[in-house]
Amino acid sequence: MTMANDALPDAPDPRGVTAVDGTAKARIERAALVLFSQNGVDAVSTREIAGAAQVAEGSIYRHFKSKEVLAEALFEAIHSRLFDLVETALEDADGFEDAVTRVVEVYCEAADEDPALFEYHLIHMFRFGRTDREGRPDPVRLIAEAVARGIEAGDCPPGDPELKTAAALGVVLQPAAHRMAGRLHGLMTVRKAELARAALAALKGA
Repeated sequence: MTMANDALPDAPDPRGVTAVDGTAKARIERAALVLFSQNGVDAVSTREIAGAAQVAEGSIYRHFKSKEVLAEALFEAIHSRLFDLVETALEDADGFEDAVTRVVEVYCEAADEDPALFEYHLIHMFRFGRTDREGRPDPVRLIAEAVARGIEAGDCPPGDPELKTAAALGVVLQPAAHRMAGRLHGLMTVRKAELARAALAALKGA
């Protein structure tokens, strides 16, 4: 499954990201999502987004102050969604290893539920993910804090929680990137068990 499979059809995709499905705002969001992922935010014009969404260009500015605001809103939507999923996974977990398994599962499920949105998050992490905003949900921070608690409890070998978190997340995110590039195929959830084992190994080895 690659971004090529998310190419814009003749009829605009009605699925929203923050908007109600089927609305003009939803079509704008989905068109922008695909175009930004294919070409980069800077290379896409609002005219192109409007054409793909089959709306007037002015409609974009009724919902978003600028193209950059639209691009960031798409990123924040999946970033906040991952935060909620990780938070629930950690709250429901029975022990450290179960927590790791559950977190890997929610990342795999998010990647399969909306591949275009998940891939957009991957591509634009360095553009928007480094923004320092007070109160901003941060799924990676939740994971690093859980790893730190695991180290303190003796469930995870000593080490830098941030490094361990980076290693474990890489086990999931790099295969997702390979799928985006066409090097891997199929659903991430089919591989969730082996990815969870690999993430645990990374946590214990980092």
